[in-house]
Amino acid sequence: MATMGRARIEVGGRTFITTLQTLEKGGKGSNLYQTVYPTGSGFFDRDCDMFNILLNMLRTGVVHPKPDYSTMNRLIDEAEYYGIAEFLKSADGRAPLDGLDLEKAKPITTSGIDIPSAIAAGADGSLWVGHGSKITAYNWALRKQKTTLTEFTSIDAFHQISDNLAACGASDLPGLHLYDVVNGVHTKRIVWTDANDPRVYNPVVKAISSNESSIFASFESGQRLDNTVTIVDKETSQITRELGRQNGSSAHTKAATKLQWLPQRGLLLVGSVQGGSFGYSGYMRLWDVRSEKVVWDWKEPNFQKGGRVAEQDMFSDMVVDEDLGAIFKVSVLSGALSLADLRHLDTQDPWLELVENSEIPEKPTVPGANKKLVTYNRQVYVSRGADVEVWAEVPLAESFKKQEEKEYWETSFGRSTLEHPRYSGQEVTCMQTGGNRLFVIRKDFQGVEVWETHR
Repeated sequence: MATMGRARIEVGGRTFITTLQTLEKGGKGSNLYQTVYPTGSGFFDRDCDMFNILLNMLRTGVVHPKPDYSTMNRLIDEAEYYGIAEFLKSADGRAPLDGLDLEKAKPITTSGIDIPSAIAAGADGSLWVGHGSKITAYNWALRKQKTTLTEFTSIDAFHQISDNLAACGASDLPGLHLYDVVNGVHTKRIVWTDANDPRVYNPVVKAISSNESSIFASFESGQRLDNTVTIVDKETSQITRELGRQNGSSAHTKAATKLQWLPQRGLLLVGSVQGGSFGYSGYMRLWDVRSEKVVWDWKEPNFQKGGRVAEQDMFSDMVVDEDLGAIFKVSVLSGALSLADLRHLDTQDPWLELVENSEIPEKPTVPGANKKLVTYNRQVYVSRGADVEVWAEVPLAESFKKQEEKEYWETSFGRSTLEHPRYSGQEVTCMQTGGNRLFVIRKDFQGVEVWETHR
């Protein structure tokens, strides 16, 4: 072994001098360490330029300079050969997602002719795309991994259950379907049944969420007469309980179209948006899953606020940001973005409209429930037709209270609009965030936009 832990490595005709301690950072079980460790030297007939980047990565803990898409693909291949791919993944280190400074990365273009209908983003920046009857998985570097053929014609509800398991639902195929997207197999079909109620048949899934132990699925019966939120045990894939079964006879008892688990509070957001001849209606509720009780219920149009039904605006989408401690909603007609402080939901009208003095020109609001909301890194992303706005929290300079002690009238929000892509005329149909990336799919666009913070 080399004196004082020094290591001499020849790669593609170039010699590198380093230490065994540096190589050990990639893992003692790696091909790189195992080859060099016994004698303190090693030879690899590989790309020396790529090895130079990887060796510097082991020394510093970061990949510098930031490689382009082509170089990153080559680095991944080399890192996998040396057995240090996990270190490369952690060292890639995308900057925190900053909606005021985003740029488009290379888009994801799915194979075939099917338009993406649903996406699920992983915490590491990976992405699963539902397009037509297929699910295609892309890893943290957005490299295509595997395409899984499903029983769907198009996936409407899509959720990532684990590193390999996806939960899917659609309006034309009964049941909650689980797919192993790593191995490309259908693992389970879960169906809501009731032997005592003939109205419960061919139930379809409208929304999905999960926590560490359970999957939550919003089911609606075939004739839309009954609906419920089921709780599915992850280990057994069996329905264990129901939450809030409804007969669906009115807009405020229709099936939930959105579910979101709130891990810090142990609550489940259950929301619904319904459109009809007389406009839009809906509700949002916070359920305590443990006690099976509703701790907050909000319906729109809200008749306590007065005014005619025709003048009542309602939300197009809703989302909770636990770090900001608020529920956000965007309105169908006005397009207004409002928040409700989770600490003050018991008031008659908890909503505060966000207003920002900005030179950004206001665009005419197109009425309709086509607006989407996601939150990430204490920012709110709002789609309005083809536009995507970002609202970022800006504490007022004269307020010296701790963030958790502030009321929302002591805080302002700055607004920005993402740079328009060339296909900006196409309406946003879905947004997801994960791994410091924003993913966007648009109507009739065969691909997925990828947004990252500008470097």
